[in-house]
Amino acid sequence: MNIEEKLQTICDALEDKKAIDIKVIDISKVSVIADYLVIAGGNNKSQVQAMVDNVEDNMMKNNEYTKHVEGYS
Repeated sequence: MNIEEKLQTICDALEDKKAIDIKVIDISKVSVIADYLVIAGGNNKSQVQAMVDNVEDNMMKNNEYTKHVEGYS
């Protein structure tokens, strides 16, 4: 998977769980750790956890694994 496909998979998984205000930010020029940052909001803890689970499930279907996730706990 190239980076555009990964970003699309992530955004689609977030949209499936009704994420609010999905933002993809290119941080490649200011960070050596990552190229993109994906930020999305949810209405409550259960929704955010469902969003995280859906992203991870969709990425694993493509043999891609998340390295770091914020907001689950």
